[in-house]
Amino acid sequence: MDIIKSFLLEDGLFRGAFIAADGVTDVIWKKHGYPDKLRPIFSEAVVMALALSAGIKYDGVFSLQIKGNGPVLSLFVDVTTDKKVRGYIVFDAEAVEKAGETITDLFGQGQLIFSVAAVGQEPYQGVIALNKNTLTEVVADYFALSEQIKTDIIMRQKKGNVRCLMIQQLPQKEGVSPEIAADLWETVQILAGSVQNQELFSEKLTSDEMLFRLFHANKLMVFPAKTPVFECRCYRGRMETFLKKMNASERASLYQNGQIDVVCQFCGEKYSFTPDELGDASLVGK
Repeated sequence: MDIIKSFLLEDGLFRGAFIAADGVTDVIWKKHGYPDKLRPIFSEAVVMALALSAGIKYDGVFSLQIKGNGPVLSLFVDVTTDKKVRGYIVFDAEAVEKAGETITDLFGQGQLIFSVAAVGQEPYQGVIALNKNTLTEVVADYFALSEQIKTDIIMRQKKGNVRCLMIQQLPQKEGVSPEIAADLWETVQILAGSVQNQELFSEKLTSDEMLFRLFHANKLMVFPAKTPVFECRCYRGRMETFLKKMNASERASLYQNGQIDVVCQFCGEKYSFTPDELGDASLVGK
């Protein structure tokens, strides 16, 4: 299942999203052949990036990155406005096999970084330390401390696939007292937490039916589903431009067997360039 299902509760007092990205994660996994041990955290990162991007309006790219000094040095996922997803992991394979499974076991001391690069706007970045055991706890901590937005995230796994149900309280509405808002928030939290794995991972129950079961008494309004897909944005022209911007002598040192090979970190596509293509015929071979 690959779906982003956004919704509102209580006349817009709360917003939420149900996310799954099994196919997207499978495609990335098959392209790279990463260790099975890293599938859970990577699947969660893909789904979390989609969940967080679903709650903001942007025309550009939303990215989620986890950086650390442990067996995994970096995990990166980005999502375009039209929900095109790509990602990669940088890790020490031997150290990963010996490591535990919590986010701090894998990344050691590090940071979770959210970034939004939107057309015509100043870039936005949020950073928080990896001081919890799970990605869900780290993200919830970020919203509580940095954004001060009440956020509840239900993240479940089954056979390498992930389901996420996220709800957030929106800015206070006129006519709704803080006490009433707090009571309603507690109610929707309890309802979200009551969701069963057989509902989240059901092949028969639609996302609309699942959300109706949970929130039918909370003025539920659902939006049309969106489908995330894997798509890399690399292309030969971009790689060529990057190489041509390098210092000529530095570029010359990259030639092996008469060409420069560049491999995309996101999709594994290989691009090869000759000295003639890069204007280095006079440098290479001297």
